Formats: sequence, C-alpha cells, structure tokens
Amino acid sequence: MSIVVFEHGASTGALRLGATLRDHGHRLRVIALHEGEPVPADLDDVDGVVTTGGRQNPIDDHEWIEPELQYLRAAHEAGLPVIGICLGCQLLARALGGEVSKMDGGVELGWQEVSLTPVGAEDPLHAGIPWTSLQLHWHSYFVAQVPPGARVLAKSQRCPVQTWALGLRTYGIQYHPEVYAETIETWTVEEPQDLDEAGLKADLLRAQTKEFYPPFARLRDRLFGSMALCLLPADRRNQGLIKDLHH
Repeated sequence: MSIVVFEHGASTGALRLGATLRDHGHRLRVIALHEGEPVPADLDDVDGVVTTGGRQNPIDDHEWIEPELQYLRAAHEAGLPVIGICLGCQLLARALGGEVSKMDGGVELGWQEVSLTPVGAEDPLHAGIPWTSLQLHWHSYFVAQVPPGARVLAKSQRCPVQTWALGLRTYGIQYHPEVYAETIETWTVEEPQDLDEAGLKADLLRAQTKEFYPPFARLRDRLFGSMALCLLPADRRNQGLIKDLHH
C-alpha cells in the first residue's frame, strides 16, 4: 500500500508533507509527471493521493492533465484521502467540478495572511491553528468556484479560496505549507520574473522568510500531523479500516 504523489516540477513536490507522511509509517509512490511518467492505471493498493505544486497553467492542455484529473476524480469517488497543494489544489477543484481562473492583478507572492472562515475554524484538521496566520504564497491562478458541495475553509485578502474541503477526506490548499526555507530560496533564484511581477525584492523576501519561517513551520507541522493522524492513519491502514475512519 502506498500514497500516490503527483509531482509537476523538479523543485516542487510533497516536501515537508511527504516527510511527515513517511514519519507516520507511509510509503510514497512519487509520479514525476513533468518527466513523462504516466498516471497510474488504477487505484489498486493506494492509500491516498497527494497532488503538488508546479509552474504549469492549470487550465492548459498538457498531455498529463486530463489523466490526472480523471485519477483525482476516481480517488475522491472511491473515498480515498486526496490532498491538493497550489497547482494541485486547482487541478483537484477542476476534477470535481470547480472553476479555476487567473488572479486579478497578477501573481500573489510572499508572506501574506490567511484567515480561517468560521467553517474552517471548526474543521478538525485546523485544530490548534489560529484564525489568522502568515503563509507563503506563490501563485497566479486560483480556485474561483469550489466544487459543488465543497466548504471554503480559509481565504486571504486577494484570494477568496485558500483552503477548501469536499466530504471528509478531500482537501485543497492554495498557499504553500509544504515548503522548506531552502525551497523558497530555490524559487527566488529560479523565478525572478515572478518577484518582479509582484513588486517584491528578493532581499526583502529573504529577510521576511528568516523572520516568519519558524512560527510558520510550527503551524505547518501541526496541520500535517493532523492530516497524517485524521486523514491517513497508518495503524488503521494496516488493519484495513481506513474507509471506516469516520463511521
């Protein structure tokens, strides 16, 4: 049994979320879509699915997008835990009937506040997460309309959907809780045009990261710990009880 992780770029991926899942006894099956690896043919021996960030346009016609959308839809319909981050959040929304659009005013980038909605504050995965926290943003598309029946759990000043959930096991997160400080530095070097578009100097982003990363990391680890314990508990997986978790 394993968790399927869809990667869309060399400097993106599950990162800290992946490390947390491994720490809780999970095996990850990483699919590097950007390198041409195919989407799996079925859900056999799959515990859950994580779809991660990337620079691709979420509404473009990359050859892997439609197969990934179909896989995400099938995993959700099968009752498996599904987590989407940034680009993955957008693709997951598309797969389940939501709408994705380009951000007005260009890229949302840097350390910006994210606020839980009243529904989000009651969500079990956000236990111990403050109503407002600083999170790392790096995206130019967003979920303009969540899938039918989905709940909006968090928002930011510029983005009305920062976290959403559908049912008990499907979650989309627009911001980047998975990053390490080194990840942010890599993106800063690789994508200077994004900083220019956002009007943010690289040195300022580095200084903010040095200040804001430690409290961010503590909250991130709490969120990912909740995901590992509530969505993907390894002990229940080993007993074959994961589909009965919320019954």
